Amino acid sequence: MNLPKQLFHWFKQRQSGLCHRQLLVITGQEEWTTKAATALLKNNNIHHHLWVGHNQNSPESIAIKDYRGQLGHEYDWLVINCFSGFRANAAMALSGTIKAQGLMVILCPELSDWANYKDPEQNNRISYGYQDKVKQSLFIQHLVSCFRADNGVAILSADNFSGEAYFVAESKVHTQFNEQERAINSICKVAQGRRNRPLVLTADRGRGKSSALGIAAAQLMKSAPKTIILSAPHIHNVEQVFLHVQSLLPDAQTAKNTLTYQSSSLSFKPLDILLQDHHTADLLLIDEASAIPVHVLSRLAVSFPRAVFSATAHGYEGSGRGFEMRFIKQLAQLKPEFKRLQLQQPIRWYQQDRLEQFWFNSMFQNEQHQIDSNDSVSQTISCKQVTKRQLLDDKTLLSNLFRLLIEAHYQTSQDDLQRLLDAPEIHCFILTKGSTVLGVAQIIEEGGDCIANLAQSISDCTRRVKGHLVAQNIASSYNEPQFVSAPQWRISRIAIAPEHQRLGLGKNLLEFVEQNAIQQKIQYLTTSFGCNTDILKFWTRSDFLLTKLSAKPEVSSGEHSCICIKSLATEALLKAQAIHLELHQEILYQMSKTFRYLDEELLLQIILLRPQSIMNAFTYSEIIEQFAIGQRPYSGCKRYLQEYLLAHPAWLSRLVIVEQCFIVAALFQNHEDKRLRERFNLEGKKQIEQRLKTNFKQILTIQPVN
Repeated sequence: MNLPKQLFHWFKQRQSGLCHRQLLVITGQEEWTTKAATALLKNNNIHHHLWVGHNQNSPESIAIKDYRGQLGHEYDWLVINCFSGFRANAAMALSGTIKAQGLMVILCPELSDWANYKDPEQNNRISYGYQDKVKQSLFIQHLVSCFRADNGVAILSADNFSGEAYFVAESKVHTQFNEQERAINSICKVAQGRRNRPLVLTADRGRGKSSALGIAAAQLMKSAPKTIILSAPHIHNVEQVFLHVQSLLPDAQTAKNTLTYQSSSLSFKPLDILLQDHHTADLLLIDEASAIPVHVLSRLAVSFPRAVFSATAHGYEGSGRGFEMRFIKQLAQLKPEFKRLQLQQPIRWYQQDRLEQFWFNSMFQNEQHQIDSNDSVSQTISCKQVTKRQLLDDKTLLSNLFRLLIEAHYQTSQDDLQRLLDAPEIHCFILTKGSTVLGVAQIIEEGGDCIANLAQSISDCTRRVKGHLVAQNIASSYNEPQFVSAPQWRISRIAIAPEHQRLGLGKNLLEFVEQNAIQQKIQYLTTSFGCNTDILKFWTRSDFLLTKLSAKPEVSSGEHSCICIKSLATEALLKAQAIHLELHQEILYQMSKTFRYLDEELLLQIILLRPQSIMNAFTYSEIIEQFAIGQRPYSGCKRYLQEYLLAHPAWLSRLVIVEQCFIVAALFQNHEDKRLRERFNLEGKKQIEQRLKTNFKQILTIQPVN
């Protein structure tokens, strides 16, 4: 196969010394690019490679959607055939599987035409009814501009080659393992030293973080009987930890999510299970902690006196800087003697790696959101909508906007950048002060004419389509075809720069979005999020109604997902209120069943939001008074106590918060005595009843029974 001579010179240069990993882009017709890549693999004797996408000559190729199964493996070369589809998450994650001196090879159409190519993966990113509105990919235009701006990217076409070989500086040749050894010793010290001194371990990919966790766990299990719990958003996040333990303890017994060695064990527990059940362990290891909500991490820090929180500095699948901005601050208050350790030295490649830097730069993972110090205090706050073309043309604006989303939302990933630039149904509104972006709201069009023809089949649960998350969920949950037909905006993200939070800017931006929605005759604003007290307060203060609460918490966050909606038209308001009432009736029924283990403070907040129109005026005056003064036994009047407080939920707020939570757990969630004793540090049944009597006596003193 005839290839440009400059290409062979480049390879000869790379073979003459120790080179950094680099990206090689092969552009042209699919058949030609495939043949070129195959020839290069053969000419360079590359046997250990991974081919992603279609390759008729390689039955071992994988689909790009299956990329997660390759994480943790190592390859000399990685080839991604973008004619079969491109995913930003996959490209960045798979770049971490390439060994030192290796190449990442991308096959794609001519660079000037790639943005017009119909990507087979496009339908996985675009909501139903919007696919035909995509004319060209602005994300691909952004990616191509990054190719051309980076001298470390080599580009090959049928008649041309450009590229430079980048050699490793002599001082970087010898890979140092002292940082990893220090991490292993620090992890062991958490388990063997003084209690309440958790460790926060942070590192970019390729720094040996997972292997440090595995090696430390193996050493601890071998030294003495240890019970170690391992958790992460997903089991696949910790596969490498288990592999390292198994390699060091070959005699260990393995079962589902558990490894046992003599009298020691290492077990994976999902976050939702850790939060619900009472667990004890000699050590808790949390991997990918930056992809876990801050309040969940805080609860784990309180529950486990010996814990290690391991986090990826640049997440390939989303890792909001909430971990850095908020969790570290909370941990300092909860456990002032906590320790921090950051791994900076790469183990699988060399410092200043060109491939890693390319993906960090192109996906805006390197720099933090910038606040312009020159912006005067007197400058006014303003809001405006920005178009996708404006974002593409202004990389600084795009970078600041996307960094805000990363900092604020732990699930923001590189795929979100691809959707932000390409999905027609996604729009962005920003809040600025001078030239500085202080806030961003990302909205997604849902419902309306593009899906109205499916309204009945969606509401009767016989059809489900891509996107339209809230529109379909509410319509199917309550059999409301009219809801899915109504034009609506789902606020998928709202973020304010950490330095400017709690100043009312989020509410200002939300009001601006609402004004624009009304002008465009949108009937509902909606939002969906992992439900906790702080976030729920934000939305309810802006008159959003809680309309859905998932029966089970999400495994990845430990939170129940919820939906809130706000009506922008009179007819829509009546519909939203009816759905809101129906949800509260369901919650009332499920409090001692599905929601028995819901956080008491969150359930209390939901109870206090209960609409007045479904409250009945229960009058159990004598029974309530008799219980409060000790004349009537608790077992005979429990239902009356519950109904009385449901009729007057606001009276609960007269008690301190811990007593409110105690009443929720005892009366509404119907917890057994054992859990109440453990949860509220009580000695027995008599003390439980006495605490209830005291609380009701206080309620009656403040507010007499009707």
